[in-house]
Amino acid sequence: MRHEIHSATSSMTSVPKPLKFLRPHFGTLKSYFETMPESELKKYMADILSVLALTMSIEGERESLKYRLLGSEGDIGSWGHEYVRYARIR
Repeated sequence: MRHEIHSATSSMTSVPKPLKFLRPHFGTLKSYFETMPESELKKYMADILSVLALTMSIEGERESLKYRLLGSEGDIGSWGHEYVRYARIR
């Protein structure tokens, strides 16, 4: 799932299909994330939540940045220029 979202967000000219499917489940996914044990899987889930938070989080909460920092390490630019721009602004 992470790979599909990652490849779909390289250009966010429209909302990627995986995000359209997951948006209604944002709250449930956040709750589940809090119960997950520390692992690589939890970092990958944080990556997904970071992207979802771009459009789902309440303005000013900076959830996209929060989950990005909890997520996997690596080149943030590989997620696309819109992701980087939005994370910087919010």
